[in-house]
Amino acid sequence: MATLMTPPVGTDERAALLAFLNNQREALMAGVQGLTDADAGKTSTASALSVLALLRHANRTERRWVLAALDGRDLPGEWPPDDWSKEFVLGPEDTIAVHLAAYRETAAGTEEIINALPSLDVPCKLEAAAQWNARWILLHLIEETARHAGHADIIRESLDGATAPALIDALNAAD
Repeated sequence: MATLMTPPVGTDERAALLAFLNNQREALMAGVQGLTDADAGKTSTASALSVLALLRHANRTERRWVLAALDGRDLPGEWPPDDWSKEFVLGPEDTIAVHLAAYRETAAGTEEIINALPSLDVPCKLEAAAQWNARWILLHLIEETARHAGHADIIRESLDGATAPALIDALNAAD
């Protein structure tokens, strides 16, 4: 039976949003379980997406929203991106190990930044995003990550027949 990825009940809003985001991250990371770097970089549908490119993109997206927009950090080359058309194009430096480690590091940083805020009403520091607050960013990241976790499910099943519940169980067993 597949592990359910439901956040605990009775948590406050901040903890619940972080838990939902983490669950979606785990669903996306599960998509690369058991694949080689070459297989994780394959496109198996009509789109140009691969599970590895989705993993890299989700990490970059979270960094852009949390580190640049919310926390006001400079991310040269990452925000703004040098070339949006290359967002899903992989190079030889793109490996599962590199991007899983980076995504986990980003997740820890997100949790630290969000937990340090006095409230989720704190607005973005980046002027171009000042109309949004931390709550909006968390909701947007949940939406974006869930969308790409779904893409990864379809791509992965097209590659080798593996399905999300079994992959999530494999990810949980590896931890």
